[in-house]
Amino acid sequence: MPEKIQKGLSDKEKEELLSILEEQGKTKWKERWKNHISFPKNLNPLLKDKDEQEKVLRYLLFRVLINQQAKSEKVRELSVKVAEKFGDKLLFEPYEISELKLFEVFKSVARDKGSLLYRVGALGGIKPISLFIYRFKAYEGFIKWLKTTKQSFLELIIIQLQNKKALDLFKFLNSHPILEAGWVGNDPKACRMLVNWIIFLLNEIWGTEISKTEDTLMIVDGHVAKVFCRTGLLDKVLYEKKRPFIIQASKMRNEIEKTVSQFGKIPFYVDNGAFYIFEDGFCTDLKPKCESCPINKICKKYTKWTAYQKIKKKEKKK
Repeated sequence: MPEKIQKGLSDKEKEELLSILEEQGKTKWKERWKNHISFPKNLNPLLKDKDEQEKVLRYLLFRVLINQQAKSEKVRELSVKVAEKFGDKLLFEPYEISELKLFEVFKSVARDKGSLLYRVGALGGIKPISLFIYRFKAYEGFIKWLKTTKQSFLELIIIQLQNKKALDLFKFLNSHPILEAGWVGNDPKACRMLVNWIIFLLNEIWGTEISKTEDTLMIVDGHVAKVFCRTGLLDKVLYEKKRPFIIQASKMRNEIEKTVSQFGKIPFYVDNGAFYIFEDGFCTDLKPKCESCPINKICKKYTKWTAYQKIKKKEKKK
C-alpha cells in the first residue's frame, strides 16, 4: 500500500492539539448527542428505569446496523419513523413485523429504489432495499436469540463490561454468530460507534459505574483520519494507489489509537472533535476554511489529503 512520510507535529504540539479536539468533541457531543443518535418520541434516553434502558439499547442496535454506508440525515429519519411506526414490536418482536409495511416506511424515506438512503454506486450491484432488509434480519435474529435464551441486552452488556474493557463488548457484538452478518468489514466502524454510544449512556446519562468514557474506542471514519493526516498528528500517511490523494482511514486506525492513548486522551471525544472540524465546515475535502478553523495555529495544513474526493490541482501559470 502506498505511503507518504511527512513532517509531523512535535509531542508538545500533539498534546495541545489532541486536548483541543478532546474538549471540542466533549462539548459539542453533549450539545448534539440526542440529534446524532436520533431518538423516537416513544423512547426517553434520560430515564434510569431498566426497562426503558433496555428499549433504548435495542433501538441503538437497530439504528447502528442500518446506518452503515447510509446518508446520515436519511438514516436518522428512517430509524425514527420505523421506531415510531412499530413501537415495542420493533424492540421485542421485530420478526412479527410485516415486510410489506416495513418496505412502505423504507420507501417513504429512501424512495422506491432506496437511493436517498444508501450510496448505490458503492454497493457492487446490491439493491439498497436488499441491503436494508438483510441488516434488519441480523437485528431481528439477535432479538429473537435474546428471547430464546431469556436474556436482556442490558444484562449482556454489563457482563461484557465486567472488566471495564470496551474491547470486550466490541468483540462480543462484532463476532456474535447472528450479528456478524449485519456488520461491514472485519473491524466495523458502526460496531465501534455502538459501543461508544452505550458507554456514554451508561456513564454520562445513567450514572452507572460499569464503564468509563476513558475506555471508549476510536471510530475513525475518513474525515477523522483526514484531520489526523492534514494536521501532522500522523507522520506516515497511507493512501490509495489509484487515487493518490485519498487516504486509507481504516488502515491508519491503529496508529491513530496509539497516538491518542499515548497522550491519555478520551478516544470518543477526540474522534468526535476531529469529526466536528469537518462537520462544522472547516476541514472539508475541497476548499477547507483554514483561516477560521479552531486548530489553525497548530495544524500543518497538508490539505492535499482528502477523505472521499480527489482534489484537482490547477497548475499555476508561469
